[in-house]
Amino acid sequence: MTQRVLLMLVGGVAALGGLAAFLVLQGLDAADKWSSVLSLFFTVAGFALTLAGLLGRPSAQSADQAVTGGSLHQIRNVTGDVVIRPGGSTSAPQAPAAPSAPTAGQGGGTQSARGARTAGDLHQLDGVGGSVRVEPPTTPAP
Repeated sequence: MTQRVLLMLVGGVAALGGLAAFLVLQGLDAADKWSSVLSLFFTVAGFALTLAGLLGRPSAQSADQAVTGGSLHQIRNVTGDVVIRPGGSTSAPQAPAAPSAPTAGQGGGTQSARGARTAGDLHQLDGVGGSVRVEPPTTPAP
């Protein structure tokens, strides 16, 4: 457990203990009224944090700690076609003239493969304006 997590845990337990002691000292009727008011503020704070988390996410690709037995491809916001060939080569036959912002429904999200361990290829594709073709591996003739 890291020091930061430990401090947050100790702080949370201390805050809950203090709140419990306060409500016990108030009596049952007053504690009920206080808990109603506090629940309103916690609900509003939770809603605000949820909105901030949903709206404030940066667009990023992540493949941290990924271990593959083959290739790893992360492709985002390509306006042309994408061909992924066996052996790890990737080509985009129609290169875009200039980088542009992703259109509605394309790109801008997050892709993640944290802690991924694969025995083969791992492809993460987002915002491709053309077609995507993943060619199967060829087996040598006997």
